[in-house]
Amino acid sequence: MHLEQLNLTYLLNEDRILLRIGFSVKDAEQKKQEIQLFFTRRMLQRLWPTLMEAIAAHMRLNRPETAFASDELVNMEHQQAVNSIQENGNFNKAYEAENRKSLHGERPLLLETIKFHLQPNAPLWIQFVTQQNGTIDLKLETSLIHGFCKLLIDAEKASGWDLQLNLPKADEMSVPAHLLN
Repeated sequence: MHLEQLNLTYLLNEDRILLRIGFSVKDAEQKKQEIQLFFTRRMLQRLWPTLMEAIAAHMRLNRPETAFASDELVNMEHQQAVNSIQENGNFNKAYEAENRKSLHGERPLLLETIKFHLQPNAPLWIQFVTQQNGTIDLKLETSLIHGFCKLLIDAEKASGWDLQLNLPKADEMSVPAHLLN
């Protein structure tokens, strides 16, 4: 399956954020496929710091020379990726919900945990584990991971959960423990 679209929307009646992952593969009925996942406030609150660390660790793994400036570079990469996506009009393009078939039934899957797998010279691998004991693997290149972060930030703002999701600030960079002595 090839990733075609990501959509994050806050659903007031569920008090959850719905992640829709659309694929370009069509089934026998010529319907595109999608997976739907629910993010709860608690899941997002736990996910965000880990996601930020995974992005920084992924950068350090692929570009070791950035080890001490990773927060600054994460911010720069994020801004460049978001600007590029906005210039291409992808944030303004509506999610193509029509003619999509959910791979797991009518009800979105509820996330139980999220795992990150880091490999050199490979996309960031996010593994969503659901309460139904299923796993959904999503491998995102740098620009897509930053686009995903932007969508999470926007959906959280719409929710009113007041989690204040932000990228790490360069002036708040932590000094590695081995440099404190």
